[in-house]
Amino acid sequence: MPTLIACRDCGAIQHLPAVPLRGRLECWRCGRVLESVSGRSLDAALACALATLLLLIPANVMTLMTVHKDGISVSTHLAAGLATSWRQGWPLLTIVLGLQGVILPFLRFGLLSVTLGALRLGWRGRWLGPAFRWSERLDIWAMADVVLIGAGIGYGRVASQIPTRIDIGGWCLVGAALMTMVTRACLERRAVWRMVQPASKRAPRGALACTSCDLVLPPDAEGQRCPRCAARVYRRRPNSMVQSAALVTACWALMPIAYGFPMSEFWEAGTPHPHTIVNGVELLLEHGFWPFAVLIFTVSIVFPFTKLIGLSWFLLSVRCGWHRRLRFKTRLYRFIDEIGRWSNLDPFTVMIFAPIIQLGQLAHIDILGGSPAFLSTVVLATIAARAFDPRLLWDTAAPAPMRVVESPAAVRPAQA
Repeated sequence: MPTLIACRDCGAIQHLPAVPLRGRLECWRCGRVLESVSGRSLDAALACALATLLLLIPANVMTLMTVHKDGISVSTHLAAGLATSWRQGWPLLTIVLGLQGVILPFLRFGLLSVTLGALRLGWRGRWLGPAFRWSERLDIWAMADVVLIGAGIGYGRVASQIPTRIDIGGWCLVGAALMTMVTRACLERRAVWRMVQPASKRAPRGALACTSCDLVLPPDAEGQRCPRCAARVYRRRPNSMVQSAALVTACWALMPIAYGFPMSEFWEAGTPHPHTIVNGVELLLEHGFWPFAVLIFTVSIVFPFTKLIGLSWFLLSVRCGWHRRLRFKTRLYRFIDEIGRWSNLDPFTVMIFAPIIQLGQLAHIDILGGSPAFLSTVVLATIAARAFDPRLLWDTAAPAPMRVVESPAAVRPAQA
């Protein structure tokens, strides 16, 4: 039986045909994947979420790696980097990295495990929708996978100069990060929302949609709570342009500090060696860690500028009424929204390797102003992307009310 769904990117309301055994359903208007079947399973997602939750415990409690230099051994935990940045006078940096790297992964996978477990056991309750909505919102901020790559880069920087051993906590972090990625690949959010509450079958005139769970609602639901996920429902996100423009402007203002000031300073035998983001890429290239160098260059230089240029283009497009290349703009918006979290690699790298090279007069690392400035641009740009409502782009070309469209053409079979 076909059901209604609203595309959160372009606002098109359409009938979803029966989901095929393999393949995916795409929005006829902007190309967003509305539902994918291949490789998705609630049981597999539940198992991976529980495995991630269990692996996060030793990853946070046990030592990640140990270095040996001139008879001195130093081990590090995830929390050790937070303690180092706090002692060196960067409380805001400490709080943000602690949330993203330690607290929010537990919260995200705890909520997800409870929600999927309840659905698997057939339990139903008003709390299920809000719990799953919050687990989805936290996905972009819970960064166990980003911490892993940051730890790998930190290991590369340290191991290039000092003998280093990966400990049990480090291997558990590897497992937790891999399970994080597998969970995301196995989970089909549309199927979960259908189990929480079935989708609408009819669209009243002037219908609007919840942008959290995509439930189609009558027009008098505007300003009310969604009956499925309890999110506040609006036809268009209030003050979207103002909020996004303010955040993008703040990011552009912080860019000279983020890239011009050193993120850290390595002291060796009393001699300082400051490192900006570009210096860090050069150092990795010099010691043969070119895959990490390419990765850091991409996520710390290419991605941030792509995000800010793209968001600035979107804001100008809405402001000036430019209605060309809407599909391309929407795809670029999805790309920007997805890659935002990976720009946290450099701050996490500093968090991992800073505490492990605190060897007194022999060598130590100081965290400098470039780190909080760069992290601020990443966080603000991520919030700016979430604050922007991509449906405003389509309003410039189609200001008419949303229409219901039968969309068999939206069915895209899986590639062989």
